[in-house]
Amino acid sequence: MFSISDVRAISDPVLREQIEHHPRAQDLLRAFLYPYAAPDRDFLFCGGSVTPLDTSEVGDAIAGRVPVLAVGSNRAPVQLTRKFTHQNLPDDVPVTLGWMGHHDIVYSAHVTGYGAFPATLAPSPGTRVRVAVTWLTAAQLGHMHVTESVPTHYRYQQLHGRDLDLDCGIATDHVGLYQSVAGFECASGHIFALNAVEATGRRYPSLEQWQMVAHVARLAGQVFRPDLVIRLIDDPAFRKSFGDLDHTK
Repeated sequence: MFSISDVRAISDPVLREQIEHHPRAQDLLRAFLYPYAAPDRDFLFCGGSVTPLDTSEVGDAIAGRVPVLAVGSNRAPVQLTRKFTHQNLPDDVPVTLGWMGHHDIVYSAHVTGYGAFPATLAPSPGTRVRVAVTWLTAAQLGHMHVTESVPTHYRYQQLHGRDLDLDCGIATDHVGLYQSVAGFECASGHIFALNAVEATGRRYPSLEQWQMVAHVARLAGQVFRPDLVIRLIDDPAFRKSFGDLDHTK
């Protein structure tokens, strides 16, 4: 659950007020706040709680686990809680922060069932983007595949670790990655980076989540308002046509 005060993270004052007074404010916050707040240092997620991980503790915490890039919401405690708490498997997930060279985190060309454009990784020579790595057990990885709708919306693949520089100094030869099946060229072929994700040398224009939805809405001939997002959530056919607007897969 989100606090209604979380709406302050949305830059548009009119939209903030509309969300505050909407009967489905929680659904709107889930859509517009993506990719959600997350610590900017290594941490251990367990039972819905976050504990900072010192550099000296990381090695033991990740031993025997599979490194998987979290370029969107999978680095956020609210999403890890949704995916792993109350499941029939251990929910302790070490998360390490770092930088990925020559890539950027951009919006995928599809809309999720909760009304947000999710994230995916895109090549971007000269860009250095802030990333997280979740370290998963085999059982957790299998469950994560289900939550990522593999292979319908994402394909799971391996990326060479040469461009990954973790704050803790640990190196990995390869790192898993959920890459969007829909691609990242949407809205008349444009590519947009997530404004919420820190980067240097960014080549693509960056948008907040609400700006991304508003941009695609204009191209689709729709009026951007909170009820548009509610329709995206409630109407799968409309959601698919909206997310499929003029992109190259």
